[in-house]
Amino acid sequence: MPPVISLVGKPDSGKTTLLEKLIPELRQRGYRLGTIKHHVHAFEMDKPGKDTWRHKQAGANSVALSSPTGLGIIRDVSGDLAVEELVGRYFYDVDLVITEGYKRLGLPKIEVFRRALYAEPLPGRDETWVALVSDVQTDGPLPCFALDDVAGLADFLEERFLRPFPRQETTLLVNGRPVPLNRFVEGFLRKAVTGMTQSLKGCEEPEEIIITIRQGREDG
Repeated sequence: MPPVISLVGKPDSGKTTLLEKLIPELRQRGYRLGTIKHHVHAFEMDKPGKDTWRHKQAGANSVALSSPTGLGIIRDVSGDLAVEELVGRYFYDVDLVITEGYKRLGLPKIEVFRRALYAEPLPGRDETWVALVSDVQTDGPLPCFALDDVAGLADFLEERFLRPFPRQETTLLVNGRPVPLNRFVEGFLRKAVTGMTQSLKGCEEPEEIIITIRQGREDG
């Protein structure tokens, strides 16, 4: 899986604004990025009256809007999916995933703190905090970046999360959970599946292979 970091902070601290600046900075350095916005309330994204909204209201469990420039999918879930499952299923082809929220999970966290709005940063800071982005310089063990020092923050992310973890070419999910693969197993799976796939008509030069196996339990 690609590395995952979480931007955290109090409301209106500037997390989304920082992301809007950080994403193009990392993109121009050649990295592929994914983002996840965590929302604790009921899901609502589609616009009432649109065709996809009407499909969903009619009872479809999954609705996709496909175009030459993008793909959007809305589907029912039975609960809040784990970050690992989201990343494993939908972000396997990026170099870094940045989430907004998830401050209670054990993800590496970068806090955005603005003294102009709040007297103190978030309480309960622990070892998962790796950096601070703020309108004031703070004394402490965490690296601190100014709100407009996007290049410095990108350098930090490269050094800490991107260069040390080259992206694997093979990912394996079992029951929605990514399974770590060592170099031998990753190479074996990739070569075996690629070799068998290439033997099939019309699949001589596969660029991407996705296999989903569902083991259904028989009743009784």
